[in-house]
Formats: sequence, C-alpha cells, structure tokens
Amino acid sequence: MFANLNRGLLVLVLALACSACSTTRVQRQSVVQMGGIEAFLRSYKTGGEVVERGFNHPAPIAAARLAHILSFMDVEIGEGKKRQRIPAVDPAIIYEVGDALEQALDEADPNQEAVVMALRKERRLGIFHAKFLTSFIAYVKGDLLTLHFGHANWEVPKIDQGQDDLPEPREDRQLMRFRVLPDPALTLLGPQTVAVDWRSDTFRDPSRIQLSPSGEVRRRTVLMEEEAPTGEEAAPEGTIRLDDLTPEKLRELADLEEQRRAGELTEAEYQRRRLEILKR
Repeated sequence: MFANLNRGLLVLVLALACSACSTTRVQRQSVVQMGGIEAFLRSYKTGGEVVERGFNHPAPIAAARLAHILSFMDVEIGEGKKRQRIPAVDPAIIYEVGDALEQALDEADPNQEAVVMALRKERRLGIFHAKFLTSFIAYVKGDLLTLHFGHANWEVPKIDQGQDDLPEPREDRQLMRFRVLPDPALTLLGPQTVAVDWRSDTFRDPSRIQLSPSGEVRRRTVLMEEEAPTGEEAAPEGTIRLDDLTPEKLRELADLEEQRRAGELTEAEYQRRRLEILKR
C-alpha cells in the first residue's frame, strides 16, 4: 500500500513539475521609475526558455522624435454625444514619456518589449488630486515602431491609486474601451494598435506640439471626425472584424501572427499577407 502511495505521490510531483515547465512566465526589467512615469522591459519564458520575439532591439530612437510620434496619436473615447477626441498622451507629460520610451528601447534586447505606464495628476477643488493613466507597449521591427495602447487618460479609481497595482497593457486583452483615430502618418493595425515609420521626416519636427513662452507644452487642436462606422459600414483599414472572418481565415491569421512573433516575417510582409487574407 505504501509503495502504491509513494508511486502516486511521485506521479503527482512529476505532473506538477511538467505543468510548471510548460507555463509561460513573465519577466520584467525596470528601466525608469520617476515622477509617476514607469518604463520597463517585458519578456516571456516557456519551459525555462525565453520566447523569441525577433525585435530590432536595441533601437536608437531619439526621445524628441518619439514625443513627436506620440503627438500624432489621438483616441476617441465615449459614445454618441459623449464622444471625445483627446490626445493618447497628454501634452503636459509627452516629452517625459518620450524620454522614458527612448531609454527602454535603447536597453531592450530582441526578445523584450517596452512597456510604459504614465500617471498624470489633476488638481480638483483646489485640494484633491485625480490620477489618470496612459499605458502602452512598444517594439521595433525594421523601420516600423508598433504601439499598442492599454489605457488612454483613464481615471484611476481611488481604491487603485497605488501604481504597483495598476493593470499592465497586454496585446491580447482590452483594458479600456477606446480607439486610435486614423491619421495619414499612422498605419492602423487594430482599434488600439498602430505602426509608424519612425524614420519618416514627418516626425523630425514638432508639427503637432509647441512650447509656449512660459515653457508649457501645447498641442494643435484636431477636430472630431464623423461618427465612427458601425454595423455593416466599412471598418477602418487594418481593423479586423471578427464577424466577417471564416474559421479558415481565423486559422490563417493565427498562423501568420505566430510567424510574426517568431521573427519569421518582416512587418511589411506580415501586413501584406494579412491584407490578402482579409480581402479574400
């Protein structure tokens, strides 16, 4: 009986060990944590091996250029008459966010994505402060910088005011309802994901932002566009509408995404083949 019991315990231990080996674990490396802005590098391990991502890291992109890129990103929040067009990153902190992102991309290796979480305080009633979170993931492949936003000026509930407890942005999870608005300088990859040619001369100068004589960062106002398409109306280019996809297309897109994450495809090739699948 004791022999059978020992064998049973051994099987259980081995099963738990195998399960632990196959579990994907997250690794974080802190880069910046100052003044409400945090930047860290995130990678994944499965079975004790680092998941290869194939990024072109480290990526030497100037902080000012990154701030100019971020200034092109507006998001739409709310619905109906409550719809608002706001900057994805508040102008008051955009250069600090650019600095943090520069450091993260400069220290990242090919398997690490950069994560930025920026808290902005707003005084209310002359005494109390509300906190607003903007968060995103960034990585570089070739000449394309991809940004996936998790939060855009999200008011942090009082119970979650501690930065250590705030939800991190994830590409496979929607944390807040909003969408990045189209712009000629951006390529929409989804409602909250964009890719930009970071070497473009478009981002050399601060065409969307300027400094006032007092040193305050101001941003050019961009008017709200027409009501977002719904129902059977056309979705923005690059946005996947799951209702229109057959099981075969979903499998093809999943395989394509795996090839992309494994570094087997360039970003340009990935986008070309993705559009071919969607248009069939």
